[in-house]
Amino acid sequence: MVEYNDILNQVVRNGRLEYLDFCKVLAIFLVTVAHCAQQISGNHFPVLMISKDSFISINMAVFMIASGYVINFDKMRKMTTREYLISKAIRLLLPMISWYLILSLTMLRFPSFTFFWSIYWYLGAFFICLSTIKLLLNLTSNVWVICIASILVLTCIPSTFFERCCYMIPFLWVGFFLRFFINHIGKNSAIILILIYAIMYYFWDVQYSIYVCPFQIWNINQHAVFALIFRFAIGTIGGIFVIITSKILFEQYCFNWLRYIARFGSYTLVFYTMSFVLNSILARVLWHVNVYVNIPGVLDLLAIIVTMLMMIVMYYFQILVKKNRWIRLVLLGEV
Repeated sequence: MVEYNDILNQVVRNGRLEYLDFCKVLAIFLVTVAHCAQQISGNHFPVLMISKDSFISINMAVFMIASGYVINFDKMRKMTTREYLISKAIRLLLPMISWYLILSLTMLRFPSFTFFWSIYWYLGAFFICLSTIKLLLNLTSNVWVICIASILVLTCIPSTFFERCCYMIPFLWVGFFLRFFINHIGKNSAIILILIYAIMYYFWDVQYSIYVCPFQIWNINQHAVFALIFRFAIGTIGGIFVIITSKILFEQYCFNWLRYIARFGSYTLVFYTMSFVLNSILARVLWHVNVYVNIPGVLDLLAIIVTMLMMIVMYYFQILVKKNRWIRLVLLGEV
């Protein structure tokens, strides 16, 4: 099995895995396009020509698999539980709360905790997943025990507010174990993965998503179990395909231009948090002028153009706020 340090020798720039950064940028772009299309069309789940059901089948899976890929247990062990939880709270929860307050101002109201969690659920779920792993790491060093125990613990949490944690934690482990055999996966395997994903995508339905059918072990039914298995399978297959394909492309000289996109991988947190604020402003503007677009193709193009403009704004905003340590801390979670 490959060691963690061996992974850092794979297509690295400035201490970061470039193909993973590219995957993160691609995933946040899909997320933002989907949210943007919701506002432009006035529909909760707009059907785009390029993305059935707003990319729900794969976008967050890619994020979590990429995050699990670089989990460093050695670094985690060196920190006390208190130090680790505080560092992750600053990095994930502080920006989550700060941007929620800004979002509330743009909406001219302070929504409930349920709404707050539903908007920024990924950051909260990610924090809970990492915290659970850290706590279990204090009890045992056996990776398989930690993996199984963390999945069971988060699956059995009774509160419906945290139901999406049990959706995310398996993808985190998929990413962790992927790094041990990714170098043995070639182009043929990638082709097989995309074919399987294409077949599953044909049968994909928004009713299987975590948004419509959350899994709660205390109130399960046949549809919920099927949805859980199906969305995990399609997310895993699609997510692994995206990461493997990105790695293969980054090893080819003719795709060096992808490195320009990968450089934005370290900005994905603000792309995620700030995009909701920009989409909220967009929603209010469209509501006032009462102009919505639902034409397939036109909606796709508009969503892509507006998303690209948003990402440019968010990029330069982050560059600007990084100059002030306190604003950087509150909005970006960077000490």
